[in-house]
Amino acid sequence: MATIVLITNFSTASRNALDYTCRFMEKSKASLLLLNIFSFPGSISDDPIALAAMSEIIYRDEIRLQREAAWVREHFPTVHVRAEMETGVFMDVLRAKAANPETAFLVIGSKGTYNDLLSWEVNIVDAFVDLRKPVLVVPEQLAYKPVEKIAFACNYYRDNLAHAAALLSKIVRFTGAALTVIHVKPPHEIIGEEGTNNKQALQAQLAELQPTYVEPAFPKIIAAIDQYTAAEKIDLLVVIPSRHGIWDGIFRRTHTTDIVHLNHLPLLSLRQTASFPDVD
Repeated sequence: MATIVLITNFSTASRNALDYTCRFMEKSKASLLLLNIFSFPGSISDDPIALAAMSEIIYRDEIRLQREAAWVREHFPTVHVRAEMETGVFMDVLRAKAANPETAFLVIGSKGTYNDLLSWEVNIVDAFVDLRKPVLVVPEQLAYKPVEKIAFACNYYRDNLAHAAALLSKIVRFTGAALTVIHVKPPHEIIGEEGTNNKQALQAQLAELQPTYVEPAFPKIIAAIDQYTAAEKIDLLVVIPSRHGIWDGIFRRTHTTDIVHLNHLPLLSLRQTASFPDVD
């Protein structure tokens, strides 16, 4: 059975992401794993008093975790939920979860906005950009609404889109949403024959979904996407992030001044190989 992993730290952002995820997956047979990760500070490994204090914190967090699972069972009885606490390095634990074939995608609630970098833990950025399974980031202020319009921002001249497009097709069928493909291409990029072939291959793969194709004006591509998603009332923005790419840069100060409406959108990262929960 496919599993959706939601990382919780018991914050209001985590609870909002939990509510969003449960509403999103109500018609899916996927299970929900509530995951809390506790990292021991290395400096206390030889301090018995500090270790005792950490044990007390872990005990209290285990109780809170079970309460979160009980909240899901009360408010979303059709969602199959279990809770799990792990100790270890945050990203190491997430990489292990992402490596599990049953993991469909991971969900993280973000405090503040995409503009407000000081409120973002580096773990959120690292998980979104680096994990090899899809990661859904849900802003704290975002209330759930049915996903009726999805935008996929990509450079469709790239040669690594086949698996991502297959996953995107499953997401669109799962939600029943209309799809828009937003072309992200640097102005100086020269498109050759191979690039044109890649574009045609992607369009053929997505043809059954009948997407709308959009090429925003440059040079401020983030601002253009931001404005388009607002004007078209997009409910979910899907991207393929990479280090040193445009979607890594969305979390850097060079781009955050261009983000206004994206603060009200969940962001989903895709990978070249991943799964997604089936409706049936």
